[in-house]
Amino acid sequence: MVDSAVHILSVLFAIVSGTGAGLLSILFWRVAHDSPFGTLVALLSMAMSGMIIYHVVLFLFAPDSFFLDALRSALYTILAIFIWLVIATHQQLKRTATGG
Repeated sequence: MVDSAVHILSVLFAIVSGTGAGLLSILFWRVAHDSPFGTLVALLSMAMSGMIIYHVVLFLFAPDSFFLDALRSALYTILAIFIWLVIATHQQLKRTATGG
């Protein structure tokens, strides 16, 4: 556990800003869930929330723990799926724009 006031303030800021950003992305997803970008926004909000949780846990605990390794692996998997969905959505929009 880090006892520095700067670290405690940065953890609090990360939690507050991450919660706000996560709520705004969920609200946007509720509006645009029928569009091709609805799934992308949902996955991006999950990845963003996971990154915030990862960095808060990194501030609070030892950096060489099994939990952090598992969380990092899950985040990289979510980001890889997000990038794959962005490419697939782009290809789908490209095909519908050209009419074929």
